[in-house]
Amino acid sequence: MSNTIAAIATPFGTGAIGVIRLSGDDSLNIANQVFSTKKLDSFCNATPNHMYFGKLDCETFCDNCLAVYFKKPHSFTGEDVVEFQCHGGIRLLEEVLKTLILKGATLASKGEFTKRAFLNGKYSLSEAEGIIDMISSENTAALNAGYRQMSGHLTKKVDKISKQILDITASLEASLDYPEELEEEVRENLPEQLKSVQQNLKVLLDTVNYGRIIKSGINVSIIGRPNIGKSSLLNAILKKDRAIVTDIAGTTRDTLEEKIEKNGVFINFIDTAGIRDTSDQVEKIGVDRALNSAENADIVVMMLDAGKKICDEEIELLDKFKNKPVLKVYNKMDLGKDKANNDGLFVSAKTGENIHLILDKICDYFMQGIVDSSGDVITNIRHIEALKSTYDFISNALIDCENTPSECILIDLKASYLELGKITGDTASEDIIDTIFSKFCLGK
Repeated sequence: MSNTIAAIATPFGTGAIGVIRLSGDDSLNIANQVFSTKKLDSFCNATPNHMYFGKLDCETFCDNCLAVYFKKPHSFTGEDVVEFQCHGGIRLLEEVLKTLILKGATLASKGEFTKRAFLNGKYSLSEAEGIIDMISSENTAALNAGYRQMSGHLTKKVDKISKQILDITASLEASLDYPEELEEEVRENLPEQLKSVQQNLKVLLDTVNYGRIIKSGINVSIIGRPNIGKSSLLNAILKKDRAIVTDIAGTTRDTLEEKIEKNGVFINFIDTAGIRDTSDQVEKIGVDRALNSAENADIVVMMLDAGKKICDEEIELLDKFKNKPVLKVYNKMDLGKDKANNDGLFVSAKTGENIHLILDKICDYFMQGIVDSSGDVITNIRHIEALKSTYDFISNALIDCENTPSECILIDLKASYLELGKITGDTASEDIIDTIFSKFCLGK
């Protein structure tokens, strides 16, 4: 990392401001060759964390801009960093970048600034991945989860578990060196210690389903008989005419997906074909897709007619999904209610009455206060796999701790430590590190 890297740090396009970043030992010297300000005889004498207004001279053109110097190790990368805030514009920024490269900088690769921050101990690997999650987040719940990960909450919990494993490993290894003095005591306490590690891992793994919901949303399949108002309900939720609505039964032949954000989380609604026995080959495919959609959904919204008793086909359909969360929604409440219908939500897709209650009910059922800025949720597949592997190794050690030699238990303990270290980067291979940072954009 002896070279000084440079890149455009803002998105390509026309804008008020464009930021160009330098990082490395030669940052000040390179910046001094192109930037001058009345406040200083030389930019090499710049005060750290102080913004200077001056002229950026790229020989072929000039620009008035702001420049700031961040002194190592108190910078994002842990190296000397200089940032220029120029006028926005693709050609302008590209020309400035070319000039910096001519003066001695090297074009940064994807994620190289953050990779240097990781290698210089500014961030753990999981904290760096939190930065990616914040950049790519599409809803506020994902944004909060990414921020907490970037802020080190997951790293602290993983480090705590890693220390537990190391302490157990050290005690077990010591008992091998001094069997007469330590072995009996160490082996006696081993099951309780392993169960504590196992429980701490389980607390993190129990958040995985919420993590998937934070990133991808809650999948909701809207099912029911033809002409019950499924497409009208979707349009009412979205507050726009997204699905075709007619009085003709079987209008919807395929699944139609749309999402809406509620309480910071996406709810992915899937409108489906009306479910009934049919000889129409195309409609039958639609019915099969509707059933498949409900099977794979997180929750099923069963549309019913508020003014009619539930028929045998609807009872059969409800029974088919009795092992899944099902929300009964009685539509057409504006036309009246049957007294027998008293165990669901009553709405009118036509007037929009009580539609908001569906969103509230879905969020309450799944989130229950879990998704907020104070909870740690595992959202990263790489972290999930590492935690699962660690849990399996600890479980094996727990099973073996009664009759298996200590040497064999140590194999599982050391393997669990290596797996857990992949999350923070302590034991991650160079290939894993390179793959993660390749997902970043240029300039980050």
